[in-house]
Amino acid sequence: MTAAEVTQKPARRRPGRLATAMAALTTVVGVLPVFLIGGLAVQLETDLNLTPSSLGIVVAVFWGVSALLSASAGVAATALGLRRGMPLGVCLGLIALAGIAFLTPDWPWLILWLTFAGAANALCQPLSNGLIVEQVGTRNRAFAFGLKQAAIPAATLAAGLSVPLVALTIGWQWTFTIAAGLALLFIPVLLRSIPRRTASATAVSKPTSTPLPRELRPFLLMTAIASGLGSAQANVVGSFTVSSAVGAGFDAATAGLLLGAASVAGILARPLVGIAADRGIGGSMATVAIMMGTGCVGLIGMASGNPIAYGIGCIIAFGLGWGWNGLAHFVVSRTSHPHTTRATGITQIGTYLGATLGPLVFGFIFTHFPDGVGWALAAVVAAAGAATALVAFRLEKRLRD
Repeated sequence: MTAAEVTQKPARRRPGRLATAMAALTTVVGVLPVFLIGGLAVQLETDLNLTPSSLGIVVAVFWGVSALLSASAGVAATALGLRRGMPLGVCLGLIALAGIAFLTPDWPWLILWLTFAGAANALCQPLSNGLIVEQVGTRNRAFAFGLKQAAIPAATLAAGLSVPLVALTIGWQWTFTIAAGLALLFIPVLLRSIPRRTASATAVSKPTSTPLPRELRPFLLMTAIASGLGSAQANVVGSFTVSSAVGAGFDAATAGLLLGAASVAGILARPLVGIAADRGIGGSMATVAIMMGTGCVGLIGMASGNPIAYGIGCIIAFGLGWGWNGLAHFVVSRTSHPHTTRATGITQIGTYLGATLGPLVFGFIFTHFPDGVGWALAAVVAAAGAATALVAFRLEKRLRD
């Protein structure tokens, strides 16, 4: 073995790790604006007149824009490539964060800024998935998808911790200012980290000119529906946990810390499920169904109104009831390869529609009915998502066989 070969070995491992980190951080920038708004809902209610109904509207705008742009974003991601597309997505997220920090005198302005954030999210998801598929080996790919999707509860964790650390000390505007500054610093790091020439420039572009295989479409449809139902109940948890916890007897700071603790459970669950999938344990839509069903149990605990049950149920709902999406991305990429970016765009439509309608509908429910009713209905939605994921699993098995 030559010295050159010895020095090449570490370099071969770094691209996968670096790609996973860049994909995760890019995803954080895309989703951070909406989760910061959910975590800071109590403070925004005072300064921007943000009611539960208006919170549901602005969160729905974010996910609605993501849904509308999802399919076209999958095509645009291939056309732009990683080096142009990923920094563009981060810039859109940066505009949203800075706009909320400096140019938001009343809550309707949040609609404008979350439109930018929704576009960022729609573009970042297929690009970050494509980067992982291209740069990460198959042995660790489920783990990489889990880490990337752990970026979403990481954003929620940041939102929860920002309440006692920033919002209650120097003001909620500084939370968005700090986030915008970090996003700005991330752009040159991202540009230096993405390879100048990638396989996606050639290999990924070919499938876009050919239709998706017919036998793949039912699986993608059922996965999209399951993801939509799962996303609807999960984003209700992300959007209304803090405000509902205050109503359940927690003070504002403790409610923020509860959101942070639940987010840690979500951060840990996603890569751990990925590690198991890489080792042949689970790794299918059946596992997704089990996780959604367990999340349903957690939501029932939140519906009870008991503070202890609320806290435990919140952690379960976050950790397992919302920990399935990295695994779902992995299953879709494995089943649909080499059509990963387009298939992701299709299944993400369901995810985004659920995330749009969930906060919108439940914002109305939490405004006009007791919180227990809202959490009980969210549990019903989670159970429906689990049942649909089982149907997707049957179609997945048929494709594998």
